[in-house]
Amino acid sequence: MKVPRYRWFLWTAFLAAALFFVIQMGFLPGGFKQAAPKGFELLDSLMRLIRNDYLEVRDPVQTAEGAYRGLVNSLDPLSAYLNKELAAKYLARTGGETDPGVVILKRYASFPQVVSVVEGSPAEKIGIKLGDLLSAIEGRNSLSMSLAETMLLLKGTDEQPVKIRVLRGNETLDLDVPRALIFPKPFTFVRAAGKPAILRIHRFAPSLDSDLRREVLPALKNPKTALVVDIRNCQDGELEAARKFVNLFVKTADGGHFENRGGVKQAVACPAEPELGTLPLAVWVNAGTAGPAEFVAGVLQEVRQVKVVGFPTPGLVGRTEFFSLKDESAILLTAGVFSLPSGRKLWDEGIQPDVLLTFDKLDEKSYLEKTIPLLPKL
Repeated sequence: MKVPRYRWFLWTAFLAAALFFVIQMGFLPGGFKQAAPKGFELLDSLMRLIRNDYLEVRDPVQTAEGAYRGLVNSLDPLSAYLNKELAAKYLARTGGETDPGVVILKRYASFPQVVSVVEGSPAEKIGIKLGDLLSAIEGRNSLSMSLAETMLLLKGTDEQPVKIRVLRGNETLDLDVPRALIFPKPFTFVRAAGKPAILRIHRFAPSLDSDLRREVLPALKNPKTALVVDIRNCQDGELEAARKFVNLFVKTADGGHFENRGGVKQAVACPAEPELGTLPLAVWVNAGTAGPAEFVAGVLQEVRQVKVVGFPTPGLVGRTEFFSLKDESAILLTAGVFSLPSGRKLWDEGIQPDVLLTFDKLDEKSYLEKTIPLLPKL
């Protein structure tokens, strides 16, 4: 069915106005007012070519969604355009979603890459491997997706499988991977004789501080105890929960700052007396450690001088804001990026471990072997 010309006109006018404001207001890097006429000329040519010469007639509304996605998703890894369906899914998150057990990283114009597979997860059982590329999720090409879109599509509320197309070398695999509630609680605490206790944080949930005070802190008051904070594969949660977690181990008026638009700095402090301020401590990280977990590792490493063991992290410590749009779609925009007290940005740079493990030795045995010499003998 042919698309009416007036719809093309309205769509072109809308995008032209958007482009005008983007260029005139300097929202794009290197955007200057002088560039507007050339931008309009290019946009007009683009619209005419799509309308007259593309293989098939396209609905301009659907094509516009792709334009919105490209504009927002290209800003940085945390910014995202979410259609109506995904915006509703984002707002409905509880922290108790099911997922296949793959930990992924995603940069603009690249496929999501598996950087870790959770032990015992459906993804491990079905054969997904480290380094796999997810070229499609639920039948949607993932190349232009944001990290937020990718993660929302992977997660669910039940065990219904998620359809994933995997690229592995010269192979293409179409898999139906079941979802599961892999970690019902936000943490796991493990103790073994002659070894440091291990506290695995799965997500920085709002309840984490009170849960740890009730269930874990009493066991850590023994003077002969040492602790490993394992935040490998931890990407979920809230920055405020991460700040409270850090304050269990260190008190500081300067825990770093978020730098917002215009260079405005918002300080982060941990003012309470730390319950575990003298506890011998080490931190484990890997390529799947992102967001609030990177904040924790960075502040403990710099302020408390805790040794970090593992693999460099991706550098995704940013604060995002959610904006609803009139059609019930939404955008996530990065509103601030984090720097440590020294001024070193964690954004895009990530954590550099004190003890670096090679990519082929990221199992728990290797982590323990490198960690035990860093802690007091038990």
